[in-house]
Amino acid sequence: MFLTSRSRGQTLPIWSLGIAAALVLAFAAMQYGEVLRWQIRAQNAADAAASASLSAQTQTWNQQLALLYAASVEEWRIRHLLSGLQAAAYNDSGCAGSGCSAAFATLKADYLRAVARYTTDVQLINRTSQYTQTQAANDARALVQQLQQNCGTPGGGDCAFSYNVVRVQGRTVLNDVEQDGGAWVINNPGTFATVKPDYVPVQIEIVTCAKVAPVVPSFLNFQPPTFTAIGRAAATSAMVTQEWLQPGYQANPQTGQTFQPIEAVVPGAAASGPNGWNWFAINFGGNAAKAFPKFDAYAERVDGPEFSAVTGWWNTVPIKPFAGQLDTGSLACTAS
Repeated sequence: MFLTSRSRGQTLPIWSLGIAAALVLAFAAMQYGEVLRWQIRAQNAADAAASASLSAQTQTWNQQLALLYAASVEEWRIRHLLSGLQAAAYNDSGCAGSGCSAAFATLKADYLRAVARYTTDVQLINRTSQYTQTQAANDARALVQQLQQNCGTPGGGDCAFSYNVVRVQGRTVLNDVEQDGGAWVINNPGTFATVKPDYVPVQIEIVTCAKVAPVVPSFLNFQPPTFTAIGRAAATSAMVTQEWLQPGYQANPQTGQTFQPIEAVVPGAAASGPNGWNWFAINFGGNAAKAFPKFDAYAERVDGPEFSAVTGWWNTVPIKPFAGQLDTGSLACTAS
């Protein structure tokens, strides 16, 4: 078979269609990639907003825990200082060498300072304990609004999106937690806690939304539609870490100094009292404990002054959205 020069021109339409198809596929790939990019960006914005919105409640509860422990430490110190004051007033043999009058004056000054610190701690506890669930919900909404208003700045949100608070409410199911001197028992046997509403962790659901123009406004007389990027996220307050503080034994990793070391409130005072107890030293102390990971418990033999504390710290954790079917028609969406 022989080809003429005219048969060569028949491939031109095929090449034209192939190029057009390749351009369409390239445009579709670009548009699909753009949609994915905006969806990921919307989800990241929603995740960050949901976690940040509950910081007021978690920080308030962490402050309460820290203040409660600080007040307990001062109460322990006050009790021992009172014992020392009484011993000095009765010329205890432990202060005979340094002079009981001087010891009494030293203890009195330490006692007044401890009472002042204790008073401040209790006042702050009273202030933070007034924080209600309604305030937590209002603060969560206000923080989301601040993210919107301060977008584009450090600590602000993503300016390309509008932030919609779908729902804020207390968590409905809470496990019952019991504690004795040797172990914690959680949700046993399948019981749920009844908690004062103001101490119920809040959960929030947030939706970020933006209407995004296509990568190419028009292509081959085709006008691509604007698409909507939506991110949906929820979070709640939870005690995410557990801490066991044993004063006198644990050291600050930054300074290397021991937390709450022994205080010699009367320098040079000798041991006195039953079993050689020194009334003029404050030893918060601690005792070695043995952990039993298999049973999620530990055993501890208390054979001296003991002031250990088992507590935890609050933070936000992501959860599954809980508001049900999303009504996209009610969302405010930023035009991007």
